[in-house]
Amino acid sequence: MESPLPAFSPDDWLRLRDALRYVGRDLHHRSFAVDAQRRELLWQEMDRCLALAERIETTCPLPEPAGGDPL
Repeated sequence: MESPLPAFSPDDWLRLRDALRYVGRDLHHRSFAVDAQRRELLWQEMDRCLALAERIETTCPLPEPAGGDPL
């Protein structure tokens, strides 16, 4: 029997989403310093990270943005 997923708070989901986006951007930047074959692999992983970040954003409870405009 599989163990249930850990219960993450909305802030945890937000951090996970943001971390995946950061990793995706980092992979993109790194891809410019490698050969074409490696670049393709990095872009595939970048796409997976960004797709998972999008899934988190659309399916998980994320905190509501704070009201008001920051000065």
